[in-house]
This record gives sequence, structure tokens and C-alpha cells, in this order.
Amino acid sequence: MCIRDRFDTELITEQENIKREVVEDFWRNHLYRASPLFIHYTINHKLTPEKLINMLGNRIDRPYYKIIPKAEIPDSSSLEKEYQACFEEVNKAWNKAGAEVENILRSHEGLKKDYTKNITTWIQNMDQFLSSGSNKLSSYEAYNKFTSSELKRSVKKNYSPPEHPFFKLCDNLKEKQQALEKAFGQQVVGLKYKLFNYAKEELERRKEANNVQSFDDLLIKLRRALSGEGGEELAKAIRSKFKAALIDEFQDTDPIQYDIFKKVFSKGKSILFLIGDPKQAIYGFRGADVFAYLDAASQVNHRYTLKENWRSEPDLITAINTIFGNKDHPFVYKEIKFQPARPAEKQELEVLKLDESSRQPFQLWFLNAVKLTEPGKSIPKNQAQEMIFNAVAGEIVRLLNLSRKNRAFIGKRPLKERDIAVLVRKNAEARMIQKALSALNVHSVLYSTESLFETYEALEMERIIAAIVEPNNEVFIRAALSTEMIGVKGEELENLLKDDTGWDKWLIKFKEYHNLWNERGFIVMFRRLLAELTVLTRLMSLPGGERRATNVLHLTEVLHQVSIDKKLAMTSLLNWLSEQRGSGRGRKEEYQLRLESDENAVNLVTIHKSKGLEYPVVFCPFTWGGSKLPRSTDLVEFHSKENNRQLTLDLGSEEEERHRMLAEKEQLAENLRLFYVALTRAKNRCYFCLLYTSPSPRDLSTSRMPSSA
Repeated sequence: MCIRDRFDTELITEQENIKREVVEDFWRNHLYRASPLFIHYTINHKLTPEKLINMLGNRIDRPYYKIIPKAEIPDSSSLEKEYQACFEEVNKAWNKAGAEVENILRSHEGLKKDYTKNITTWIQNMDQFLSSGSNKLSSYEAYNKFTSSELKRSVKKNYSPPEHPFFKLCDNLKEKQQALEKAFGQQVVGLKYKLFNYAKEELERRKEANNVQSFDDLLIKLRRALSGEGGEELAKAIRSKFKAALIDEFQDTDPIQYDIFKKVFSKGKSILFLIGDPKQAIYGFRGADVFAYLDAASQVNHRYTLKENWRSEPDLITAINTIFGNKDHPFVYKEIKFQPARPAEKQELEVLKLDESSRQPFQLWFLNAVKLTEPGKSIPKNQAQEMIFNAVAGEIVRLLNLSRKNRAFIGKRPLKERDIAVLVRKNAEARMIQKALSALNVHSVLYSTESLFETYEALEMERIIAAIVEPNNEVFIRAALSTEMIGVKGEELENLLKDDTGWDKWLIKFKEYHNLWNERGFIVMFRRLLAELTVLTRLMSLPGGERRATNVLHLTEVLHQVSIDKKLAMTSLLNWLSEQRGSGRGRKEEYQLRLESDENAVNLVTIHKSKGLEYPVVFCPFTWGGSKLPRSTDLVEFHSKENNRQLTLDLGSEEEERHRMLAEKEQLAENLRLFYVALTRAKNRCYFCLLYTSPSPRDLSTSRMPSSA
């Protein structure tokens, strides 16, 4: 690459398209020539290019990331031949002696009732299994009931199991299948490991060929330059320009960033301030590494702690101190300490004044599941959520009613909707509480990290655009008309299809939109459609109408910009929208849902989005989350104790179970940090909801929670 090209490099905000190309090339090179048996195995285990793209994520942008095990791709051809040969033996034996085997099973007096009543099913399963051929791997259940080991478990006490050479053949087939599946599992691990190395090299090569680089590339190349020849001269040049550096929110750093700051500012008379709170490190999913912060904190010469809280009411501060001060290590890791705060002495705070008996700033709510379910059973999650969200909505209405009666004030002004926030972990929970509030005529606004392309409006937009792209396709026209954006009801559509004149008017209208798009571009066409079909007025009349209208306008703007930037024609723009909706991508900041209103409304905020914000009244209905990794998870991410807490991804090593425990410990620690962030957003009052499943809440009622809290 010439010098001119380097100065002309384009900085890109996301590289998902390049990653997708890399993964798809890898898939073609390794899977298209694979055996039918292995292909069928990958289908059964849902291994797809999309899953591999998600596996890579932003991991290949982290040079400090370690992948284990260093697996090769084993040759399973001999095991495949053994399995197929055994399959054919079973097939021939079944064709020859199937009726005989069935008679033996039906006439055997010692078989348990559960087995005998299902013999017909077992026979049918065996027929289907063998008819599928030897190029597919089916579940063991297809023939497991005919294995000797299963028959031994299926006989009554003091009875011998039925015998026939066919049963031993089934034993042998199961053994061959288990060995083959184990080899295929190792083959998948080897492919994943190889993909990481291939993607890392290929992504860098393709970006260089296209003369583009990402923000991560800037950091990686700076770190590389500081570590290589002439690195000290570069660091000295930076120090000469910046005598001191102050890094805020340093708990969200990673090893690359910390290494850069350390190399630049660890020498000479330079000063480096690292400002951060590890208790608020909640952005691991974005690449932030709290252990990089802890490493930095262990090496500083001076440490300063802010001990005064200028935000919250004194009794609320006492409550938070009590919750997190009862344990030696409330955030799991001993390096993350809890320092009790004290109210600022000259704090000028607007106090919440409520004309009621319960004025404590920290409200702990119990949902006693024992009273709602049978003994020993758990309350269904959706039922618990609905009850809690309805209770939260009801309490918000009560507070607002007190305000209207001049019985609830923030300082000297009445409590307003905008003073209240409900913090949730997931966007779906925010929508649930919004629904509960809407039913009580309380306006709310959603602050969300949800992608614009995950909305229902994106689906409807795709249907409408498809009809405009192909205005002669009556199926597409019907789908477009039935959207809530256009609003033709089912009965109206049925009558319209019988009315040639009325139907022709719609066909002509969509052809006009098609021609207008061709002549003057997408934005001119779609603005006319919005006006002529009164789309925004219709959406505003529906529940959550403001949210829907905002999404439509946002989608219109995004599609216009993409059509200009990428020079996309009609079909290409439709395909782009379809890809964004289907791939789970579109996480760029400009594709996140916009705030639908700035007017007075209850704030519905994800905990991640609430960090750094404050609200007079905060509800935390579902701040807890499971820390167990699903057993289906085949990617275990953790920090290795043996390698100075290096971030490590286990694709399936022999130590996977131990590493899974470490990963779950880290997940628990992050959940506790999320809990801390949620509770500390409140200035005047905080509601925490707890689902209780023990026979009595006595243990918590006798805890050290002070009466003032």
C-alpha cells in the first residue's frame, strides 16, 4: 500500500459485512465438501454461518483474547465407514427378522407395561430410521429401545431380558454412532478454532485491500506502534503534547486501552488520572473488561475515594449502605470493595414530601409465590412479571394522584411523571410495563438500546416496500394493505377483492409510487405515501402510537440515507432492509430506537442505559437475573486465573466444566453490579421488588435493614 493510500484510508464504524463475507467463504471452503453425515450433524446442532458470525462477534478485534483448545480438525472418514457398515447390517437384519423381533417382544411376559404398550411406536420409529438411509444421524431414540442395555432396564424384577442377535447389532450401532458424534464434536471445535485464526488474518487483509479500518484498528495499531521499534519516541512525542491525561469511566476499559495509557504516561513527569468505579462495570458485552481496571488499580501510586454522596436523601444512602455493607465481598471479587457513602454536609437537595404514613425512601416489596402456587411449585415467570408490573403501574398512578391532590412534592413543586423511572434489564420488560401504564392512561417514554429493525414497524415497512417494488404482485399488495400503517381491515380487504374498480385503484396507486420512486427517489415517494394514506395520523390513534410513528419516521430516514450512501436501487434497498431484519444486526447507534417524546412522561429505561443518570423516584421491578449458563451454550467465556486473568474463550476443552463455573461466577458478579447501578439511580425514593419462594419472609424481615430505610 502506498503512502497516499494510507492517508486516504476510510474509517468505518462497523465491519459486519466484511465479517459475513469471511465467514461465508470459510463455510463454502470447509462445509461444501464435507460428508453428508457431517453436514447432517451440523444441521442437527444448528451450526450455521449466522451462528459462526455471532460467535466471532467482536472477539477477533481483541489481540489479548485467548481461544482454547488449540484443536485440529480430525479425520472421521474411517468412523463414518464403520457407522455406515453397521447401519447396513442393522437394516438387512431388520428386513429379514423384523417380524420375528416384534413377536419376541410382544410375547415376552417380563417386559414392563410402559414398554409393551409402546411396541408399535418403537417398530414405526425403527422403520422410519432405517428408511432415512445411512447418510443421516438420527436420535438414539429411533432404535434405542432395541438395544440390550435398554431391554435390561425394561424387564420386571427376576425376569431375563428378551434375546436376539438383532439387539446386539443395535448395541453395536449405538456404540459406532456415539464414537462418530464424539469425533464430529471435535471436528466442530477444530473448525471454530480454525475460523478464529482465519477470520483474524482475512479480516485484516480485506480491510487493507479495501483501504478501510475500524476504531478498534486505530487502538490496535497505536498499541503495536508503541510496542515496536520507535515506540518510545512516539510515546515521548505524545507526552510532550499532553502533560497529563484524565480518563473518566475507566472501569469500562480493556487491556489494549490500558496498555496504551501505561506505555505513554508511565515515564517522565507525566500525570495519569484514572477515574472509575468497578461497582459500575456493566458493559462487558461491549468489550469492557473490569479485570483490566482492577489490574490498573493495583499498580497506582495514589488512590482517592469520593466518600460523600451529593445525590440522594440521607435515609436512602443509609439503606444502600446497609444492603451492600452486610457482606465482606458483596460484588464477589475481593478487589471490588464497597465503600459506605455519607450524605454531603451542605447538601441542597430537593426532598420528596409525601402526605402518607409510609415515607421511607427505600421500599422493599415481596411477592410471596408460596401463597400463589401449590407447595413445592414455583410461580410461572410470566405470571410473576404481570403481577409485579401491574403493581408498579398501580403505585405510579397512586403517587401521581397524591400529587394532583397536593400531597406529593419534590421540593416545592408537585411530583410529575418525568420524575419517575422504571429500570429494567430487557427491552421486552420495558414494553410490558409500558403496556400496564398505558392501560391506566399514564404516558411513558421508552429509552431503549433495541434495534430499529426489531420493531413491528420494520416488518410492515418491508411489506409495503415489497408491494411498491413489484406493483403487479397482488399477493404483495394484499400484504401491504393489511398492515396497520395502511389500515385496510380483513373484511374490507375481502370486499375490495370482489370490487374490480376499487381494487384497480389500489393497483394504480402502487404503480404510481413505483414510478415516483424511479423518477425522484425513495424519500420523495415515501413522504407522499405517508401523506396520501394518512399513515402517521392512523398510527397515532393506536396504543403506543407515538412510538410507532417515531419508528416509521426513523425507518424512512435510515432507508433514504442508505439508498443514497450505497446507491441502492429499489430491489437492493428492499433486500438490505430484509437482511437487517433477519440477521440480528443493525446495532449501530444510529439504528437504536429514538426517544419518541420529550414531554412529561414516566421514563422506562434499561439499567445499562440508565448508568450516569438520576431520577427522584426509581422502580426496580426485575433487577435480578440468572447467572447460570444454559447447558446449550457451547461458548464459555471467562478470565483465566492461570494466565493473569486473560480473557479466554473455551470452545470445548477437557476443562470446560470448571471454566463454566468461572464464567458463571463472573456472570453473578456482573448481575450484582447491575443491581448496584439500578438501586443507586434514585435521588429520593427507590422501590425494589423481590420474588419470594420460601414459606416465610422471616429471614429478610429480621435482616439489618434500618427502620429509617
